Amino acid sequence: MRPIVLLLLLCALPACAALKAGDAPVTMRLSPQFAPGRPVAAPSFTVAAVQARGLSGGMRYAYVDAAAPGEIHQAATYFWEEPPADSLARALVAGLRTRFATVTGPALPLAADRRVVATLDRFEELSAAGNAQAVVAFDVTQVAQGKAIWAGRYCATRPIASAAGTVRAAAFQGAIEQAVAAFVQDVAAGTVTAASC
Repeated sequence: MRPIVLLLLLCALPACAALKAGDAPVTMRLSPQFAPGRPVAAPSFTVAAVQARGLSGGMRYAYVDAAAPGEIHQAATYFWEEPPADSLARALVAGLRTRFATVTGPALPLAADRRVVATLDRFEELSAAGNAQAVVAFDVTQVAQGKAIWAGRYCATRPIASAAGTVRAAAFQGAIEQAVAAFVQDVAAGTVTAASC
């Protein structure tokens, strides 16, 4: 009888391991914020829905190992609360409102003096030699009277200090805030600075 009990126990162990719950999904929220300024009345802006390139627009967390930069991976348990392109659109609206009085977004696409059209190019974690960074990059064009009048590329990186979802979200939020603040500064100054990445 003992060999049968032992055999049943040996069969039950792998079954228990297979039924063990996996890692719980983590959903991360971004809430970019900008220091208030003194908005001017003109020009008015409307921000179009941001388009995303490849996996940059997905809800799953994307990451790249610097040893294999051509491979983009997606985490099994980390997700964004909203698509990163939507987070960028909200950040563009909020950033522009610190300098300009009339700014609308994709939810209320009213006629305006200028239309902001952006494409999210990178929204991923870059890992190299034990260091991880949040990388955000986007291209943006201003359109007035049906013509492109201004175009630029903006990007930022922020270190990710730990694997915790809150820490990762904070790094991405900081990167979005930095890149959008540079864009808004250029719009206010009427210049386009060269992208640093």
